[in-house]
Amino acid sequence: MEKISVCEVSSRFGVFRKPYTTTSSLTYDFPPRTAIIGMIAAVLGWGNDDQNHYISFFKEFRVAVKILKPIQKKSTTFKNLNTKQNAPSPNILTLTEMIYNPSYKLYISWQESELSSLKNKIINKESFYTPYLGTASNIAKIEYIGDFPVEWVKPQTEVIVSSVVPKIDNLIFKPMDDQKYIFDTLPYEIDEKRNFVSNRDYIYNPNLGGIKVVVNDEKTVFKVNDDFLVFM
Repeated sequence: MEKISVCEVSSRFGVFRKPYTTTSSLTYDFPPRTAIIGMIAAVLGWGNDDQNHYISFFKEFRVAVKILKPIQKKSTTFKNLNTKQNAPSPNILTLTEMIYNPSYKLYISWQESELSSLKNKIINKESFYTPYLGTASNIAKIEYIGDFPVEWVKPQTEVIVSSVVPKIDNLIFKPMDDQKYIFDTLPYEIDEKRNFVSNRDYIYNPNLGGIKVVVNDEKTVFKVNDDFLVFM
């Protein structure tokens, strides 16, 4: 039976900056797939070259993200270097939105060789570079939970998904009256030169109430223990 590796990631604060914000800096509520790849590469020590060849190792990388705590945000002001020519001041004040006490569960499917190296690092509390949640000041705590069997949900089944859900044709979204939903677009893929390749649209419940969907295809929604999940 197919298995999946599970770990938990947390920090005191997290910032996954939305690129289109300027005067004030806003954050996504959960890490984009690209940020998760960077965090894992940091643990393994990949990326210490100009070509970023390590990104090719993530072609088969799949991850589902479950938000473990209701999203709470705080804003604070940072003094940053003003890089504009002839600026009246060497510094600029930037209002930055931050996630307070972020905590996520990652369900990872990957090549066995890379996944084994990652698990060994996490279990032994080792990391080549320091992993963080969005910015270097938000150092990430990563805990390995275990490997668990995967049970794929059959088509035409209605379930409540615990993870972030991508907007794909294989899933029909069924809103629940007593729940809050947020739709957002996050970076999904970059190339080896760190150029943007694609975004993906997601639905998620910031209050942990889940997302009801009808499954239209095999190997779209899977079950681990009591949670129904979808890969990003």
